Amino acid sequence: MTRRQDEDRGLIGKLIDGFTDEFFFVALATVAAIVRAMGVTIESGQTGLLFSFGRVRRTLAPGFHLLIPFLQKARRIPTRSRTLDLRAQRVTTFEGLVYHVEANLVYRVVDVAKALVEIDVLEKGMMQMLGLGVQEVLRSENQASLQATSNLDSALAANLASRLEVWGVEVERAGFTSITPSPRTLRVTQLEHVTAERERMLGRMELELPRRLGLALMGMRARPVSKTRHLRGEEIRRRRQRRLRRLLMRRGWLGIQVEQARRKLRSRASASGRIRVSVQVDKHDKGNAKARRTARLARGGVA
Repeated sequence: MTRRQDEDRGLIGKLIDGFTDEFFFVALATVAAIVRAMGVTIESGQTGLLFSFGRVRRTLAPGFHLLIPFLQKARRIPTRSRTLDLRAQRVTTFEGLVYHVEANLVYRVVDVAKALVEIDVLEKGMMQMLGLGVQEVLRSENQASLQATSNLDSALAANLASRLEVWGVEVERAGFTSITPSPRTLRVTQLEHVTAERERMLGRMELELPRRLGLALMGMRARPVSKTRHLRGEEIRRRRQRRLRRLLMRRGWLGIQVEQARRKLRSRASASGRIRVSVQVDKHDKGNAKARRTARLARGGVA
């Protein structure tokens, strides 16, 4: 009987010890939750806003602040300078030119109540306003004014300052990090430069040649070239003619047939500009495997 009682007492003691340990951890977690609900810590570089019964009461400086559990709450927001980057956007100027633009914004929250009450998600709203500001600033610019980046940065900063003032945000700096023309815009601007260069060349030719002759030279499809370049081109054409001649003779053509074909193709080339002649070679002919190629007939000879 005594032995049975000792076993029961040992079992009861173990249960009590286990319950005591669990109760200790539960009590510790409960106290931590109550302490957490009774206060809030505002870190340096942040400002808090105290809400009592859903109404704004006051701002909270960095440090620990006591709260009435379940009746008061605090929201925090960074008040130090922060940066917002805008990804590349397509912007069309009033000239119809398209550019890919990237911009950034350096801002600081000066009115915590407006930043937390007037808008739900401040950063998301600022990103949308940054995109709208970029579109509005560049829409009225032309190709020449886009090169004055300092004026564009000032205009963008002024535009965003007026837009973000209602949310308690101060714009410290705003600017364009990249303004890149689209491929089509690049071609258009290059054509303008080419046209200006041709006009300049025409002006120089008019000093030595009649205007009609100068216009004829500027409008020629084939530009005048130096003697060295002309001789080099003639040598390349002769090599191609010899290569084509050897290829045709390997296919069984006679010398007179090759010469007649060359003259015929040259006459047609002088009338139509450029003709391509494909020479088919038997795939099973290993000796002529490297000779399969397309012969081109250019101005003045067979290529």
